[in-house]
Amino acid sequence: MSHDAFDRMRDYGDGQKANSSVRLPSLPQRLPIVERIMSEAIRDPFIAHYRKRSQFTFFCGADPEQLGGHDGQLEVVGRCLEWFVFDYLIDELGSTPAQHWFNLNADELSPQDRTDAADCLNFILGIFEITTVVPGKNFTASDLMRRGESYHISEHIVSEELTAGQLLLSRVFPHRSGYALSGMAVLMTKNATAEIKHLIRSDKLKPDYILPTLDGLELENMFGRSLKEIESTTTLDRLQQQLKHYVKEINPNHLTFEQLQKLINDSDEPVKLLGRIAQDLEIYCRHEMDLIFALILAVWNKIHRI
Repeated sequence: MSHDAFDRMRDYGDGQKANSSVRLPSLPQRLPIVERIMSEAIRDPFIAHYRKRSQFTFFCGADPEQLGGHDGQLEVVGRCLEWFVFDYLIDELGSTPAQHWFNLNADELSPQDRTDAADCLNFILGIFEITTVVPGKNFTASDLMRRGESYHISEHIVSEELTAGQLLLSRVFPHRSGYALSGMAVLMTKNATAEIKHLIRSDKLKPDYILPTLDGLELENMFGRSLKEIESTTTLDRLQQQLKHYVKEINPNHLTFEQLQKLINDSDEPVKLLGRIAQDLEIYCRHEMDLIFALILAVWNKIHRI
């Protein structure tokens, strides 16, 4: 996302990492229908191919331990899976894995499951201010991205950790008479909450700019994940290893790493090079395109500046 509001929020997140201003609560218990969608939507071999690509994109070419530490790997993988199932648009299908699963299975579901599943596809993703909490039962949250909206959310685990005034970054599923929380939940400390609310009040964070294309990965990127690490990497070997891993695991039949390396070495026009590579590797996900472009430009700059 190129607009100033997103860049400011991304810079804010990068600067706050050392202060532990963002912490992840234990993963809540998802709705049974969400668990079913999450587990079944990825079984199709066609979908599995894109899951590899999404994992590389979500982790910025790193591995789960680098992002979440040894103890947090499972949670990070779960967050990646949720983004892939509900947000990753597969160009050939014109839908996400969750939408594709529903299209294939809707007629076989019971009336209640069909309604619940359809509701899940109408999730709300955003930044929510906690207003009231009944620990162990539920909480009410005001939507800062969609002013005037609030949600009564049933949740038995994360509600034990919440206090009024905090912010929660999450995906919320409509469910029957209320709402339910997803696994992609980030809880902000009160200091971070005050800073974020200040950005919104001062019009530096503009919901109208962010909402049309907001997805789970962008929500994570706003608060501590970005391509800046790739752009500032000083080790050419590390950048090349990431590209090699990507090409080997994702699309070796379309473009080998050796061919990619030769294109980068021989090219004096990086913009045209990027377009050629995106076409050869059949890249359609904009997050994946951002990541690969950042890697290739970093490698190109280092090679041609030597």
